[in-house]
Amino acid sequence: MRFPSEARRDIQVRYTRPSCMGGFAWFTVDFEPLPDGRLGFEFVNPLGPDDIGPECADAVREGILRWLTGATRNELTSHDRPPLPTAEELATGVHVRPEAGPGLIALRAVLRHSRLHPVDSLPIAHLGAGWQAADKGLRRGWGWGGGSGEGG
Repeated sequence: MRFPSEARRDIQVRYTRPSCMGGFAWFTVDFEPLPDGRLGFEFVNPLGPDDIGPECADAVREGILRWLTGATRNELTSHDRPPLPTAEELATGVHVRPEAGPGLIALRAVLRHSRLHPVDSLPIAHLGAGWQAADKGLRRGWGWGGGSGEGG
């Protein structure tokens, strides 16, 4: 079984942290199954650097992938995070986190919109927001259990 079985569009996340450390991430992402029965994880960023910097886009990608592979929110800021699966491992089959239901990751995430803050758009904020976007997709219900059917 491949995960997810259907697309979820327009998952919007806004993360702001007013403090001396700052943090701002605001974007919309679409999640869709990979075509042609393939397994793996693809992150597509058609936006330019005026919308989101490369380091922040990479952090969104990592946050989504960490959610898929079972990381907790607390583990995102840990210095001893487990390594992410390689592209080769994902292509041969990596199980999605247990509470998402059965299945092997076969997901494409497409960044559709992002706002950039000149000072507070930090990779760490985008890492947490990427994790939150994937979690929000689960709560909206992708047809793989645990979803409340409500947007978050």
